[in-house]
Formats: sequence, C-alpha cells, structure tokens
Amino acid sequence: MATTTASVMGPHQKYAFEDTTSLLKDINRLPLFMTELDPTDGEGGSNLALEALQALAYEGTPFEIASNFKQQGNDCFSLKHFKDAAEYYGRAIAAILQNDKKKEETSGENSTDKAELAETDEHGSPLQIIDNCGPNADDDEAEKLKELVTTCYLNRAACNLELKNHRRVINDCAEVLKVQPRNAKAYYRSARACLAIDKIKEAQECVERGLDLEPQNSYFKNLAIKIMQREDYLLKVQQQNTQREFMRKHVVRI
Repeated sequence: MATTTASVMGPHQKYAFEDTTSLLKDINRLPLFMTELDPTDGEGGSNLALEALQALAYEGTPFEIASNFKQQGNDCFSLKHFKDAAEYYGRAIAAILQNDKKKEETSGENSTDKAELAETDEHGSPLQIIDNCGPNADDDEAEKLKELVTTCYLNRAACNLELKNHRRVINDCAEVLKVQPRNAKAYYRSARACLAIDKIKEAQECVERGLDLEPQNSYFKNLAIKIMQREDYLLKVQQQNTQREFMRKHVVRI
C-alpha cells in the first residue's frame, strides 16, 4: 500500500527571501491587517484595496455613513488612539454636513477635507442644518441624525481633552449646547477645558450649570474644588508679582 507523506508548507515564493521587516510592511498594506495607514502598494503605485474600502465608507444613507464612522471612532478611542478617533468623529459629523440635496459624484474632496469641514462654520453648524436630510424626512429621522451628530461632537470633545486641544473641546461642546442646553456632559467637558487654559470664570459657570442639572454629580463637585484651588493659586501668584513690582519701583537701593 502506497503511503503519502504530509508536505510541510513553506513560505510563499514571493516572500521566501524577504526579511521580517519587509514582510511586515507588505502585510500592513492589506487593509484587514493594517496597524498604520499605507496608501501605497510598495512599488510606487496606489493601494487599490484600501481605496476600495475607503469608497465603501461613503456608501449608504447619511445616517449609515455617519454611524459607521462613529463606530470606528469608538474602536479607536477604546484603544486610546485619540487622534484617529477624533478624525473619525469629524468624518461622521461631516457626512451629515455634506448631506445636501445635490449629491455630487465627483466632488474632488478627500476624506480629510470632509472631516475639516466639520471644524468650521463655513457651511453652518451640522446641528442647525439637520433638515438637509430632505423635504420628506420625518421628525424621527431628523431627531436620529441630531442625536448621532451630538454624540459625535461630545466624543470628539473627549478625544481633544486627551490631546490637550482645549479650544476645540470648547467649540464642540458649544455646538452641542446650542441645541441641548441641558447636556451635562457638554458642561463638564467645557469646564475641564476652560480650567486647563485658566479661564476660571467660564469654568465656574459651566460647573454651576452642571450642578443645577445634576446636584449630586461627584465629577462636578470634584471639579469645582480643583477650580477653586487653581483660582487661589493664580491669585497668590498675582499678589506676589504685584508685590515684587512694587518693591522694584519703590525700594531705594543703598
């Protein structure tokens, strides 16, 4: 009886003579295994598989597109990739911002441009133009879009807190408060950002409003203490500087 011996699978001929570094670079160009964005094919061309996936990201309704980007942002945030997460949340916001009645098949804008649009007021606030979802949209659809984009603003604010982009935090929270003036998270994140750049009065106001909404919230209470401590410290520094300046001008040197 003839017997067959199992053959041991060796490396693919293409990779037989490649070192580990080169092999990992090739693997990283496969979208499923990417650990960092590589838009090339390693030979001077473009990464067609990646481009196809990026195109798919903009297929579907505005709500579906934005929801997809939001989920990618959540995944990055859980891995503490805050910069990438903030970009995905920006793309989610921009997906709704770009939802006008005239859908251009070739706009010439890349994904980064769309994310940047959500950072500006050039086209109006996405929270103020939810009616762009169309004349036949019902109240439920508009409310879903508004809730989604509000969440993305808040999430991006959380990312920018981690990245110390404090003015962006304040801007994003301001957009939320325009339509949800009782949003405690927006007040809390605004207060933290204001404290970080020594806008003490504004930070105190945000905490006060937050405590009006949630009197037992320990986060607001702890933040109020930090604000008071920072205010005392800044006052002492100011007094010391004033005293030092007075001594410099009025003490007669012998």
